[in-house]
Amino acid sequence: MRGARTPVSVYAVILAGGGGVRLWPASRRRRPKQFLAIAPGARSLFEATVERVRPLIPLERLLVVTTAGQAAAVRATLPALPAANLVVEPVARNTAPAIALAARTLERAGQAEAVMAVLPSDHVVTDEAAFRRTLEQAIAAAARHLVTVGIRPTRPETGYGYLELGSRSEGDAWEVRRFVEKPDLARAREYLAAGHYLWNSGMVFFRVGRILEETRRHLPEVVRAVDGRYEDAPAISLDYGVMEKTADIWAVRGEFGWSDVGSWLAVADVHPPDAAGQVRLGGPLVAVDAKANVVIGDKLVALVGVEGLVVIVTEDAVLVIPKERVQDVRAVVAQLEQRGMDTYL
Repeated sequence: MRGARTPVSVYAVILAGGGGVRLWPASRRRRPKQFLAIAPGARSLFEATVERVRPLIPLERLLVVTTAGQAAAVRATLPALPAANLVVEPVARNTAPAIALAARTLERAGQAEAVMAVLPSDHVVTDEAAFRRTLEQAIAAAARHLVTVGIRPTRPETGYGYLELGSRSEGDAWEVRRFVEKPDLARAREYLAAGHYLWNSGMVFFRVGRILEETRRHLPEVVRAVDGRYEDAPAISLDYGVMEKTADIWAVRGEFGWSDVGSWLAVADVHPPDAAGQVRLGGPLVAVDAKANVVIGDKLVALVGVEGLVVIVTEDAVLVIPKERVQDVRAVVAQLEQRGMDTYL
């Protein structure tokens, strides 16, 4: 097995504290996106993430960072995880504080020279063998640099951030010239044609001591909060707060059937449509003169004369939204928060 050669000083850190609001109403605070079985197969996204990593990194060297409200779901899903390997944030503060908390946990355990492979828990990967090969490349480069995985673009995607690669390479890694925010369609087409832009996957790799050093340099208030009152940490991403501010960022290219399933359309993309171009997950569907819809939920749904809709049905809520507005699910969640309708969040 290739994973047998992975050094003992490599730890996987799984980030499992996100809210997944863009997949409301299925994703809720008590059961967010990473605990949903919305990819092909019966596993939740969190379970699938852990199983992808375990051939390379054993469970005793796997840490899960989550919030207090989701710790019980992690324990129920992964009962064999050692108790000390569950790192609980008192409150959610985005990825920079969460990763600093995991790094300090490892540093206190005498692992300052260990490599951390930090992985989101809510992505879909269809080629797991290729995924592990890419992880091995990133882990090797992380002994010297801060490393990320960039996904080769397959379309002019406007929903992802990009990495612009430079001209220098070391083995399987390339220098990152800059991080690029989500582009408009014209710019995304330019990036696809240029050939040296990659989608930013959010997977990052570095030595424990190195990421703490960089965080102290660029976000000292985060490390102070980790060592004191975590609630005082600013809610800021590692990319924005640290990775974009240092010159030593390298990337390895990944091609392993990746999606961050960041919207209901992205969920539909990983499932085959029927002859009418419709994706149905869950219960039965009756469609009369209807096509190109996405329907998810366990109840019978009947569609008549409609096209291009996303219909999500849960026990206590129904979402109906045009495909082109799926990102506006955030606005629904914001309305519920403003109205104090926490039962539905």
